[in-house]
Amino acid sequence: MKYIYTAVDCPKCETLKERYKTEGVEYVERDADRLKKPSDDRDQIDIDAFVQLSMQNMVLPVEIDN
Repeated sequence: MKYIYTAVDCPKCETLKERYKTEGVEYVERDADRLKKPSDDRDQIDIDAFVQLSMQNMVLPVEIDN
């Protein structure tokens, strides 16, 4: 399963979602704000996404394969 972290009004995020829909890729979309605000409901996918986001110089979207 793919997880993608996106933001509102993010052109790159919208392009990725459209590509996935066209290709029939199943994904779970998560709000990128989840990565900014530490909370008790963070899971390993959030942690992996934060690391990936850091490696992408904080540029969205973030894609995680689980």
